[in-house]
Amino acid sequence: MVNKPIFIIGCPRSGTTLLRVILDSHPSICCGPETHILKHMKNLREKINEHWKMLKPYGIDETTVDSKVGEILTVFTDNYAKIKNKKRWAEKTPENIFYVDSINRFFPDSQFINVIRDGRDVVSSFKRRWGRKAVLSAIKYWNQSIDLNYKYKKQFQKERYIEIRYEDLVTKTEEVTRKIMDFLNEEWLPILLQHQKSEHDFWFDQSKESEIDKKSEKHPERHSPSKPVFSSSVGTWKKDLNIIEKALINLLMKDNLKKLNYL
Repeated sequence: MVNKPIFIIGCPRSGTTLLRVILDSHPSICCGPETHILKHMKNLREKINEHWKMLKPYGIDETTVDSKVGEILTVFTDNYAKIKNKKRWAEKTPENIFYVDSINRFFPDSQFINVIRDGRDVVSSFKRRWGRKAVLSAIKYWNQSIDLNYKYKKQFQKERYIEIRYEDLVTKTEEVTRKIMDFLNEEWLPILLQHQKSEHDFWFDQSKESEIDKKSEKHPERHSPSKPVFSSSVGTWKKDLNIIEKALINLLMKDNLKKLNYL
């Protein structure tokens, strides 16, 4: 199990970046910046399949094609692991939750860690970062990702799929990280509780505010998980959302919130 690929998935703004830097702190696991490659790999594979009848004479089976398409990602992740001198890589791009079937096709031995967060706080986080116009998008993405949670939980055996709650990650960090390490068959180490003491790569220079697009982001602070774990983001919806937004949530998210025991 040691070298199996790890994919962190979850609705955007659900705490996937926090989990990313925690895993990246482990001496055996590296988790670099978001790649945003898998959706393009999925599109490429679908295009190949459209012409599969014409390609049959070339004598290549579909499993081989899947493996080769998977190399589009591993050319980056394997090299990154080599640079970091770590034996195993993880990949975190939140939208990957919508491409799990393709990931499973390209990496049939992969493991998935799904981060679930109270949908009301997800909406609050969307609003804080991108403004009020993002509220409806947040509701849509969260509902879609939660619907997929039910599917993946049935689809994968417990050795390949695990769900964690953001709220537990920030309030019971040791307990949750121990659970994750057991799932990954990796040793739990205290450094996982002090991820801010390790260096983590981002696609931009955190010291240069000029690289942050302040026009598109209402609150452009990025990657607060590079600070020690904090739980102050739990329940922010209570003060951040207005009465109309709360009514929308009650109308459109109530069923899934109830199923997940957030209500």
